[in-house]
Amino acid sequence: MKKMQRMSEAEKEVMQQIWDAGGSLTSARLLEYLRETGSGWKTSTVLTFVARLVDKGLLTVIKRGRSNEYFARFSESDYRRFETRVFLDTVHDGSVRSLLTALYECCESSPEESEAIRAWFDKMGKYEERHEG
Repeated sequence: MKKMQRMSEAEKEVMQQIWDAGGSLTSARLLEYLRETGSGWKTSTVLTFVARLVDKGLLTVIKRGRSNEYFARFSESDYRRFETRVFLDTVHDGSVRSLLTALYECCESSPEESEAIRAWFDKMGKYEERHEG
């Protein structure tokens, strides 16, 4: 399987339609969904984005008669993890502590969200303790 590559914002819009549809869409349905969202893109533009996504290894295309069906090769959550890793490595030199410090210093959270985060860290610590060694 090809290594995952980053998408442009426009490619993400196309890919989001495919993810929202459960991971696959025909070209006709993709064009219809994008028209409904008001993208304003011409068919040729959408097909260019799709071709780039195929070239990047993010989509697979299967020809079905006169139509194509596009299949996501990675889930949305897999792609989010990939983008997060790239961000962490490029902006924070791979340091989770640096990322968390930046989030804490720049972004206010509600008391409920802060408590949920604390509970999550507590839960993760207990999980790691049970699964060590």
